[in-house]
Amino acid sequence: MPVARKSPHSHGRSEVRTRKDLAPAIKRELRLLGARLRELREARGLSQEDAAELMGLHPKYMPRLEGGTANPTVATMVAASVAYKVPLRELFLEPDERGTDK
Repeated sequence: MPVARKSPHSHGRSEVRTRKDLAPAIKRELRLLGARLRELREARGLSQEDAAELMGLHPKYMPRLEGGTANPTVATMVAASVAYKVPLRELFLEPDERGTDK
């Protein structure tokens, strides 16, 4: 039976969130993204449960996502843009850069 070899590229878990030079910026941006997602959901009159259903997410994930403590994937962000009917880039615009929400 062949012996499984480790990939030379296997470095374990990413350290990006624990790096002192990156952690504050990541935390800030996740909070801003979460607030933006909450704003879009509320503008559409959706509960967190309704939004989770539209996005294909577990309802218990929504408070973490909107609270900025989750680390969403690109797929989750695409699902949010589809659910809220906004371009993906709209999720990341600063308040002064975006128009009125539909």
